[in-house]
Amino acid sequence: MTFDIVALCRDQPGPGELIAAMRAAGTQLRVNTIDESKLIQLYHEDGRLLLSTEGARLVQVPGEAQRLLGVSDAPHPAWWVETHAPGRDPEAEAAARNFTGALIAASGGVSWSTR
Repeated sequence: MTFDIVALCRDQPGPGELIAAMRAAGTQLRVNTIDESKLIQLYHEDGRLLLSTEGARLVQVPGEAQRLLGVSDAPHPAWWVETHAPGRDPEAEAAARNFTGALIAASGGVSWSTR
């Protein structure tokens, strides 16, 4: 089972915020991108996948974040950035939390996670 965390950003995270968030996840991580699905993957230097994150999606429907996640304090509109980390890997969960926390710090908003 994966660890899932969602950033609900007030402002659209741009390339600078994404790069800073990747650095916050870990300075020694390798990056892989899958352009057709707007997916960014971060790998530990030993080759383990630590997280996969999707490109930001604009949520314009009022109350949608609350309906889907139960988050009552989400900004509206919100930029939804979903990140997944392999389950049972504390280092992967920490990287995903650091990545999401850096996005929220840069763009405002709140986060939600599966634990």
